[in-house]
Amino acid sequence: MLPPDWTQQFDRFKDRDDRYEAEVDFVGAAGTHFRIIARRSRVRMDSFSVILMAILPENPEFRLLRYDGSNHNHTNHVEDNRIVRQPHIHRATQRYQEAQRQLPHDGYAEPTDRYQDLAGAWNCFRSDLDLQYPEEHQIGMLPVQLHWFMGE
Repeated sequence: MLPPDWTQQFDRFKDRDDRYEAEVDFVGAAGTHFRIIARRSRVRMDSFSVILMAILPENPEFRLLRYDGSNHNHTNHVEDNRIVRQPHIHRATQRYQEAQRQLPHDGYAEPTDRYQDLAGAWNCFRSDLDLQYPEEHQIGMLPVQLHWFMGE
């Protein structure tokens, strides 16, 4: 479950040179610390990501899931296939962690047609993870202050 103050955390945008970024930290039921990051390019609406990270002592930025836009190609190096300018979802897999050559642990991705923009990626992310909002937020609704960031 997202923490009760998640909208306040998410509202603290980091205004980077090339992108806008927001994040929220929370603790899972088993005590693991997690971070959700949403980011979008300043100039390209198809350049965005929604990321779920585990914050682990041995790897403080272990990306479990990443919902990317269509602004770039992606190659799955183990499978030797390519996703060409299509939204895609990265997943950390044991196979990529154990690969003989050094590969990103979330280097595997699958193309998707479930979203085309950051707001759509956020909704798929939330739905896939069955994220629960605290009761004061309607399920599936973004807080008003986030609409401009999501491109709506």
